[in-house]
Amino acid sequence: MHIGTAALTSSLAATAFLSAGHIAPITALWLMFLGTMGGLLPDIDSDNSTSMSTLFRLFGGLITFSLVGHIYQMVSMLELIVYALFCYLTIRYNFKALLEKVTVHRGCCHSIAFVVLSGLSCVSFIDLLGYGETTSWLSGLFLAGGGIVHLLLDEIYSVDLANRRIKMSFGSALKLCSNRNPLISCCQFVLIGCLLYQSPPWDEAWETLSNWGNFQLRPQWLNREELGDFFHDVIHSTTSAMNP
Repeated sequence: MHIGTAALTSSLAATAFLSAGHIAPITALWLMFLGTMGGLLPDIDSDNSTSMSTLFRLFGGLITFSLVGHIYQMVSMLELIVYALFCYLTIRYNFKALLEKVTVHRGCCHSIAFVVLSGLSCVSFIDLLGYGETTSWLSGLFLAGGGIVHLLLDEIYSVDLANRRIKMSFGSALKLCSNRNPLISCCQFVLIGCLLYQSPPWDEAWETLSNWGNFQLRPQWLNREELGDFFHDVIHSTTSAMNP
């Protein structure tokens, strides 16, 4: 449910940006991917969840692909294979195991602070790879947006409308930070501040995204006047044919 809703939401948002001329089709696909992965992000602290395993596979593949793309001209093929395998396996298993030890489900990773931190980290990473400010900020926004969708769905599921009761899990999903882990929560806010300080400027991205002059929600022919004229002509032609 989480990944499906996040995929639908990010697809609609990417389509809107594409229709407005803000992004290219390949960028739209990239943003849809990030938004969908963001839908798995808060469950990264669940030790046995399928979402966590899937997310680390994709995350490991993404980082490894980025590494290969930057060093392939500087090393031999065998070295490239060794570095790629080391990078992927380290993220897939070692970093995953470390995260399992220091987190608990619906803890620090299941919070708005973590989602924002992940989004800003994505902004800095995409900017470090050399992409433009607009692409960098959109990447972070879509990743964080998918995470917010996940948190909202978890909070909605905490309310049982059929039995008219609130489950014990209510309030544990859509929270600013984890009160059970104040040290980690403080570190999250410090990192957010650092990332905001060194992140690329927002001005160009805001100027681009605030211009929706070319956006069309519906085709030009789909309006009341032209539809009325069309049906009037059809009725008139039919009447003329029946009464020559």
